[in-house]
Amino acid sequence: MKFRIVSLAISAVLLSGCMSTKLVPPPSDFSGNLPEAYKEELKPLNDLPSEPFRAGVQTFQFDEEASLLTIVYRLRNSRWYWNTRKSEAEKDDFPYICETFGNAIDNGLGVRVWYAGNGGFATDVVTQATCRKLAQSQES
Repeated sequence: MKFRIVSLAISAVLLSGCMSTKLVPPPSDFSGNLPEAYKEELKPLNDLPSEPFRAGVQTFQFDEEASLLTIVYRLRNSRWYWNTRKSEAEKDDFPYICETFGNAIDNGLGVRVWYAGNGGFATDVVTQATCRKLAQSQES
């Protein structure tokens, strides 16, 4: 009986530890200065459950100190690999990021996308300058 109780306790500790571990995003030199009101709005993104998509799951990791939001796309299977290039992903992702997070980006937020897994990469950080450049190219 004692063995069963100890086994259950150890299992619970191990499982809760596995569930709380997150991927560590690649390092970035970005350092923004986002106001506290925006930080409070973005903090809950860290606790959202994974959103499934066709090949994997999407999560968010917001770093308050750097004012950097990383959107993480992770493949479901370690044998799968990303079949896209960084330049293609940036072309597709950046306009959506500017539209979705535009106000926060204008106030100092940086946003990047990390394609985690085989053949993975992190995009450049989308900043206010990036969104301006995109807007100018669309006007031309």
